[in-house]
Amino acid sequence: MEIPAKVNSQPRQPPSSVVNSWGAAFRPTLLFVVTFAISMTPHEAVHAITSYLLGFSSTLFHLWVNPDPAEATSKQLAIIAAAGPIFSLAVGATCWILYQWRFQRRPSGLMLLMLAIVGVYAFLGPLAGSALGGDFNIAFTFLGVSKTVRYALSATGFVLLPCFMFFMGKELMRWAPRNFGRAKAVACATVAPWLIGTGLILLVYWPLPSFLISSTLGGSAFWVFAVVGAAFGFSTFRPAESISSFTRSDLILAGVALAMVRLLVNGVRLAH
Repeated sequence: MEIPAKVNSQPRQPPSSVVNSWGAAFRPTLLFVVTFAISMTPHEAVHAITSYLLGFSSTLFHLWVNPDPAEATSKQLAIIAAAGPIFSLAVGATCWILYQWRFQRRPSGLMLLMLAIVGVYAFLGPLAGSALGGDFNIAFTFLGVSKTVRYALSATGFVLLPCFMFFMGKELMRWAPRNFGRAKAVACATVAPWLIGTGLILLVYWPLPSFLISSTLGGSAFWVFAVVGAAFGFSTFRPAESISSFTRSDLILAGVALAMVRLLVNGVRLAH
């Protein structure tokens, strides 16, 4: 008597579907690195351009600026310092509005979401550092803002930044492949951009001064709140349809971002 072979009741995914799933899984990490570059290097460029418009020369590098404001007033120095975070907030808020308005379910939506995260992060981070260090600390020091006010602003930043990242973590779950379980989905949407993405950022921007390496690593710690948000959002923030793998636009922007960063490694002089 012939015994029929046991049939697996769960259908296997075709190889193309598996490849697409893993492409979609690595996409948040790639786009975090790309959006960091096309957000933070222009952030620094705004410092340099503001300094130039106020009548002072500067040298723009890929992740910092060396200004020559020897004759600048305290108010002008404060404007130069604050210009970068304010620019980042404007970009982040605009990208978030566009994402919510039209692009949440389009492949380009993840790029806008990451731009929103990096932009708002680049504002709230300096806000949290108002009493400790960073752009707003420099601005408030030149303006003579009291320590009490600066500590209050730092406390505000330290409350808003974790809340923001928690919410963004939940939103990022929309971009994890829908066939992934909780652990894989959280890992690809938040843990990989945080840990692998930060390592790739340091590699792309190398060489860097030691203070920028430590600030980049330390500042990334707030991604832990995105991981927690993603874990909580797994049940409700799941994609309703298949998520796109890498797109041609992703790869083009990655190339542009890499070229922009590497061209500024040795600095570009903005002189009068």
